[in-house]
Amino acid sequence: MKRPKTYIRTLDRLKTSNLAARLIGSIERVLPPDAAMFHEAILQAGAPEPGQPLRYLPFNRQVHRDGDLTTTLSLVVLFNNLAMERLFLKGVRKKISRLVFKFSFNHMDRFIRSVRLDWKLMQIMAAASGEFSIMGIAQHDEVQRKRFIRRRCRCIYPLLLIPTGDKASLDYILQFEKQQSLPKIKIPLLPMYRSGAHVIEK
Repeated sequence: MKRPKTYIRTLDRLKTSNLAARLIGSIERVLPPDAAMFHEAILQAGAPEPGQPLRYLPFNRQVHRDGDLTTTLSLVVLFNNLAMERLFLKGVRKKISRLVFKFSFNHMDRFIRSVRLDWKLMQIMAAASGEFSIMGIAQHDEVQRKRFIRRRCRCIYPLLLIPTGDKASLDYILQFEKQQSLPKIKIPLLPMYRSGAHVIEK
């Protein structure tokens, strides 16, 4: 007997919900997550279809303040762990991507491309214990005080939530996030930031 489509959709939604809850819990390493908001965004988007390498999430954003440090986080995309080989950029696709994104200032596009260029990271995702992984964009804004001087520092980086418990894989994910971070320092008297060497520790 063929099961009705509504049953299949309910089962898929339950699987998505359970994996989403598991991954959202790991956001604790950045901030205390608004689990309900992030969970709703993931369920609204739904897991990527079997032949779909990634799926974008609807707008979501959490801001957390702790003294002179403000952390902002948005979850932006779901990666289909079962379609990593198709997502990997190589050969002509890699060259075209380099041309397209050479002058791009879009952080999401930049970070997605970085994921697609990292074969080891894609292997970690392909071997993960869940059907999808999540990428978010985190931003740390910190006010550093020294006597009468205040310096505003910003660091933007991709946050990768991949369902794996392998320590070596988790260490590599943290290393990837740090390598992709974009540290900036505010220009005095101007509402702009310039690139800087300061990296806010997570």
